[in-house]
Amino acid sequence: MDLLQFHWKNWVNLSQRSLVLSIPLLLLACSSAPIQPEIVDSVIPTISDSNEEDSVVEDLPLTSELIYYILMAEIAGQRGEMEVAVDLYHQASILEDSASVAGRSAQVALYTRNQQRINRALERWIDVDPNDADIYIMQAPFLMLKGDFDTLIETLNTALNLAPEKSRDYLSRIADNLTEITKADQALSTLQGLDGYANKDPEVLFIYARLAAFYKQYEPALPAINDVLKQQADREDAIVLKADILQRLNRGEEAIALLEKIASSKTANENLRFAYAKLLGENNKPIEARTIFEQLHEERPKNEEIIFALGLLALEEKDGKVAKSYFSQLVNLGDRGKQASYFMGLSEELNKNIDAALIWFASVPADSQRFQPAQSRYINLLAGQGNLEKARLHLKLLRKEQPTRAADYYAFEASFLREQKQDQAAFDLYSEALLKHPKDIELLYGQAMVAEPLNRLTILEKNLKAVIAQEPNNSQALNALGYTLTDRTNRHQEALVLIKKAVALKPNDAFYLDSLGWVYYRLGDLDKAVTFLEQAVDIQDDPEFLAHLGEVLWIQDKQSQAKKIWQKALKKDENNHLLKETLRRFGQ
Repeated sequence: MDLLQFHWKNWVNLSQRSLVLSIPLLLLACSSAPIQPEIVDSVIPTISDSNEEDSVVEDLPLTSELIYYILMAEIAGQRGEMEVAVDLYHQASILEDSASVAGRSAQVALYTRNQQRINRALERWIDVDPNDADIYIMQAPFLMLKGDFDTLIETLNTALNLAPEKSRDYLSRIADNLTEITKADQALSTLQGLDGYANKDPEVLFIYARLAAFYKQYEPALPAINDVLKQQADREDAIVLKADILQRLNRGEEAIALLEKIASSKTANENLRFAYAKLLGENNKPIEARTIFEQLHEERPKNEEIIFALGLLALEEKDGKVAKSYFSQLVNLGDRGKQASYFMGLSEELNKNIDAALIWFASVPADSQRFQPAQSRYINLLAGQGNLEKARLHLKLLRKEQPTRAADYYAFEASFLREQKQDQAAFDLYSEALLKHPKDIELLYGQAMVAEPLNRLTILEKNLKAVIAQEPNNSQALNALGYTLTDRTNRHQEALVLIKKAVALKPNDAFYLDSLGWVYYRLGDLDKAVTFLEQAVDIQDDPEFLAHLGEVLWIQDKQSQAKKIWQKALKKDENNHLLKETLRRFGQ
């Protein structure tokens, strides 16, 4: 049971070091209201106001020209004229070799998100104070956005060498930027390029292991975290991370053993006990998990994560009333995670209060990560009550309210109609959707799949070829077209080319291997047909694969083997349409 899916930001404590921008009181008084950006992208480093105890007053020659530029810059910033403010601060930074002024210039430049102005300000700051590691860290996300990872690694090494005592904070911030800007391989290779990785620095290895785990690359994460624990055997966050990695590698008992002793000690902190309880829940030990969570709940009755975990445990145990009691607490606390309404709906489903469940699912906010599953539950509940038209009307309203996701809602509704055995209605809806979204891959493919049972093979072929034209390596479309040409036409050589390409892209896909065996059967190459059909069945003994294999064996005069194969298929699904049709054709 996966109790909680932690976002990277919940794993990493991103402490932001404030920039020291102290200048004489006269200037501070004029800039007491800091320049505020209208929007600051999440990847842009933020700069908090400096604490008084951290301030270092820098003596500046208060020339009239310097005062003029700074005052006018602050006034421009307060008026929202950010580019003017940036240019004025840049002029001020040129007048004096002041780290404070250059830093403030860089701070204001960040708010513009103008790459040229930001680079200019950062370069000036480096000229004035090349030993301030913060400057290099501030450059990092912009280098990621440019794709200049060689310079990024050099810059990070410079920062970490200048301020090794801040490495934990810096690495956490950089890892957070990497997850938002880059892909997994590039993010991990960036960390591997750091001097600290080669030197087995525990902070670099820890953040590498955590990032690898975030990307679900648990095999390389494990040796890295082991190296951390060789150097820092009692490091709790590393122990917890190792336990989580072991759990993801299906080594749950090892994970429990790793945490059990330290989590059970009287000095164990809340985070450690929470991690242990979560691990117990994931390893089907709900009673032990609940005991710890309830103890934590008594100590921290308003902790939303603990309440959430207890609610999920109750759902796992099909106890809707208890689940409802916990998720109600989340609702009353404000539900900062915006998930409680969805789980209240699930609880009411268990309690057979369908009307209440519908209300809760409908109330899930659009910016919640549970919004889409809530819509699915809402639609399916309406359908279960026979309110098909109301369900469709709801989806139509969603398309209007969220036009950027209209194609997704069309696809969902069409899939929903197919589940209700309304193929023609689904086909018509796809046609409507494709008029508005003619190149949407999911819509093209979806209509192709519903066209087949309606014998609209021309539409099927046209759509799948349109998908392949956009995505030549779309193995699903290649296989679907190849199988249809095999099964419904005489264009077997053309089908063979398509299916072989799909198999080359995904050689262990049972469906593709079945298609390849089937096309060889249609081409008369029975030995190859049996070879690939047997491979498909070995991977997944689907009734349709078994039906195909039995047919080829029968044609090879191996009737007894064919009957055994078909009997196996019947045990799995005696109502399978293809299987029943195959047996009818061969008098079985």
